[in-house]
Amino acid sequence: MNYQESLAYLDELNVFGISLGLVRIEKLLELMGNPQNDYKTIHVTGTNGKGSVSAMVASTLKAAGISCGLYISPHLESYTERIQIDGHWCSEDEFATALTVVKDLCEFMKGAGDEQPTQFEVITAAAFWLFKKKGVEYAVIEVGLGGLLDSTNVIVPEVSVITNVTFEHGDKCGGTLEGVAKHKAGIIKEGVPVVTGAAGMPLDIIKKTAQEKHSQIYVMNEDFSGEALRPLAQLSIPPALGMTAAGQADRSFTDMQIEALAKLPMTHVAGENRQLVAFHGNGAVLGNMDYRLALLGLHQVGNSALAASAVMVLAENDLRLTQRAIKRGMENVKWPGRFELMEGYAPKLLIDGAHNPAGIETLRKSLDYYFPGEKRIFVFGVLHDKDYREMFKILLKPDDILILTTPESDRAANPLEIIELPEVAQKEAVAEPEEALKRGIELAKELDSEERPAMTICAGSLYLIGALRSMIVKNKRN
Repeated sequence: MNYQESLAYLDELNVFGISLGLVRIEKLLELMGNPQNDYKTIHVTGTNGKGSVSAMVASTLKAAGISCGLYISPHLESYTERIQIDGHWCSEDEFATALTVVKDLCEFMKGAGDEQPTQFEVITAAAFWLFKKKGVEYAVIEVGLGGLLDSTNVIVPEVSVITNVTFEHGDKCGGTLEGVAKHKAGIIKEGVPVVTGAAGMPLDIIKKTAQEKHSQIYVMNEDFSGEALRPLAQLSIPPALGMTAAGQADRSFTDMQIEALAKLPMTHVAGENRQLVAFHGNGAVLGNMDYRLALLGLHQVGNSALAASAVMVLAENDLRLTQRAIKRGMENVKWPGRFELMEGYAPKLLIDGAHNPAGIETLRKSLDYYFPGEKRIFVFGVLHDKDYREMFKILLKPDDILILTTPESDRAANPLEIIELPEVAQKEAVAEPEEALKRGIELAKELDSEERPAMTICAGSLYLIGALRSMIVKNKRN
């Protein structure tokens, strides 16, 4: 198959929907010679942040000079984005070749009376096969849904990461928060260390599972933490000031500068879409360090702490994974579409893939922190099975403007139905995403002023965010 034929094949597999379980993928991988066992892996799950953490770990491995694969889902712009090697998407030819190998084996399975693997299982097997073919040493594997019965849960990783646990996909994961937590904890393997940012009852379940599996566990805010700093280095202070004759910093002067800087909005100090993070670890495995993080968003501070912890656990058996590698990895990480401030736009244009209440709460907190005074225009589209009423309650301030549009999905919610909701005050519906984006940018320009800057924020379904980001990048090139 060529690339277009492979996409058509994946589209055909959509009719099988989501069917959790490991029987099909295990059979398929066995026919392939179990390629997932030929390299080391890091397994990442969680309700939110698992993609960001996966990207940070992969970026750090690359910074250490280690050949690394990265498997993510869903994609924003292209299926090739899901299978990355050393920081680059696989090529369309590589993707098509891997899909062809998997398709032939699926046909063999069906001929032998086995069930047809699902679309996600096919892509997962293709990723595992391509990572082996390209000779990666490590692969960072993001869970698709849940964990326990997810197609990726055939690996035995070097470390498992569970970012957080909130109630989502309850119909597939037990119907309760406890059930969801058990599914997430299902990626924990015997004797394999686990790093988590979970809290409350889900954390209790994860700790219990780790104990049963004899796995060392590292918990956010117990064993490690991350803290956003406002970097002193960004102040325009002559080098001679604040130094004594002995060349040591005058603490009283420095303290005054930090105190003054802390009162400034973060937008005045975040420069170059980076923020400074202080990592604090307890014990011999998790040390203390700081690093520049190339991703904005308050949530990315915690995500980076999870990633740094996972790498430090790996470093116990791999001396190439130094603090220097972590610093370089964090400074160079790329994760498009997540609290991403697009370059070259005035007023500001930001896109974020928050698509559930937990993600929306994080988006709201980050907007209030980085851009507390801006007039906000949202371009928003969501799938009909999401709790969008709760999302709007969390996200919107009284004077925010909402432009509702339609994600590119059969599961998209109808903007004309959402617009009737009382939770939404200033609102309009523009069915076509491209026209909705133009309208949002247009309104921001009309409302922008020196006294109160305006900005456009695209949020909601990743199906929408991916399409809008492609339009934005394309327009920038032109």
